[in-house]
Amino acid sequence: MVILLFGPPGSGKGTQSRLLSSWLGVPALSTGEMLRSEVAEGTELGRAVAELLANGQFVSDDMVNRIVVRKLQQPDYARGCLLDGYPRTVQQAEYLDAFLASAGKPRAHVVHLDVPNEVILARLTSRLQCPNCKHIFNLTTDSLGWTTECTECGSLLERRADDREDVILSRLRTYHDVTGPILALYTGENYHRIEG
Repeated sequence: MVILLFGPPGSGKGTQSRLLSSWLGVPALSTGEMLRSEVAEGTELGRAVAELLANGQFVSDDMVNRIVVRKLQQPDYARGCLLDGYPRTVQQAEYLDAFLASAGKPRAHVVHLDVPNEVILARLTSRLQCPNCKHIFNLTTDSLGWTTECTECGSLLERRADDREDVILSRLRTYHDVTGPILALYTGENYHRIEG
């Protein structure tokens, strides 16, 4: 079974992805990890992706689709997987549906972490991250006391550059504009909304 994990920035996709992957016994994949893996392996697709990224360009739907399908055809993913960050466009969703149908696999299920914008804004503007171990802390929920040191490795915590209110609001607008049409493709028993 292929599960698509959707949610706005700051909805907890990373945390939930790890939990769902463990609970269901299927690997979790992110688009970013797949792209980095192709680049690291030096595949033909990876070299093309590296060139695009080096020039500040976006990776096309066609390239992303090919990378995802290549991954899904590997034996490790025969039982299914959880995808985070894919599909990002209606065209990618339609391509995935066609691929799964042609492979005789059931249609993907969507897990939608639905979190109101005001909650996302509050979470992200109070978020700190360790630059060393990448552990994330929240000033409103984690008991950091007076320290700004990572409780995992001792490094000084930092605020991410994209955790400013204006950037967050822009990212949320983009997320809702792009994701809304994709979510509309998945209804009924294939759509699972979770209040996040």
